[in-house]
Amino acid sequence: MVNYLFPSVGKELKLQRTCPHCGRHAGRIHSAVRQRSISDIRVSTIAQQRMHCVCCGTSWTVRAEGVKDGCQHSDRLRAVGVFLYMLGLSYRGVARFAGSLDWKTSKSAVERDVRKTGQQAQHLHEQAPAMRVRVLGVDGTGAQMAGQDGGMLFFVDVERQRLVRVEAVQETDAPKVREHIQRVIEQTTAHELRTDELSVYEHTAAPAHTVCLAHWLKSKCKRAWELARLFEAQKMSYEAQTMRELIELLHRYRGSPTLPEEIERLVRRFINCREGLLWKANQLLQHIERTWSSVARGPGDPTNNTTERLIGLTYKIRAKTMRGFKSWDKALAHPYLSQFLRGIEGLCDLRKVI
Repeated sequence: MVNYLFPSVGKELKLQRTCPHCGRHAGRIHSAVRQRSISDIRVSTIAQQRMHCVCCGTSWTVRAEGVKDGCQHSDRLRAVGVFLYMLGLSYRGVARFAGSLDWKTSKSAVERDVRKTGQQAQHLHEQAPAMRVRVLGVDGTGAQMAGQDGGMLFFVDVERQRLVRVEAVQETDAPKVREHIQRVIEQTTAHELRTDELSVYEHTAAPAHTVCLAHWLKSKCKRAWELARLFEAQKMSYEAQTMRELIELLHRYRGSPTLPEEIERLVRRFINCREGLLWKANQLLQHIERTWSSVARGPGDPTNNTTERLIGLTYKIRAKTMRGFKSWDKALAHPYLSQFLRGIEGLCDLRKVI
């Protein structure tokens, strides 16, 4: 459970005599206190007063806290709109909901507030001290910007299930992917890198590189099942039964840190095969033997599901409901805002980003 702290609108006017232009404490009252109309969920007006600097001649307005300069909506109403949008409503849906309760806002205002709030959440995340991570999960996802294909790379703290960083880079661009991984590993001092089986993640500078158990097991069982089907089609029932046995062994010993003897025997059985389907079975078994020790089976989440889950919660679900983001700044800021709303130790202070 997360407790959210929303901005409030002040009832009393606090005079600010320091001049915003020259910085001198020479402000004098320049007008009477008047009430200004605003859009809020509780109040309809706030107090404000004009001040004048006797040193530089600058005039400025002092108003009750809770309303930014030049804004017609209070910080509290803006925070409510952002919160409702992040819960799944569209920009228009938030505006309609607010209008049903006689809160004055608009679709464009909600969109502007979400963009600014997301950028502020991203700024706070990037300015905070670098996170120390033991297991760094990395995975990519597609992104479509104004009809052009793109990609985003997500870095996640697997053990604490927190977003570390998001980069606008395609997962197939090996040099850039490895460059970003190198930089994030140096910043987080990660001890282990956890990815899927894509070759782009090979030869990285991580102290240890483990492959996601779920991805590895799924791909090997899929290849074994396809070979079993092809063996059956060629009336090679013994070899087909061997592939089905392999699938059973992979599931049974998925948590074993060492290669089981039963699978070693299957490797030796096909080791001299060099043609046709038997050669493909040989390749599969040798690949299983070669990669068995690099598969993640340690405590915690041995898969990369934490990374994929955060990608879904922070980006993909929202991207699907709104049929893609229209600009990179919104797409990159949204995951940081989503992570910010999860709070830290059960608390999320929206006043920091509004």
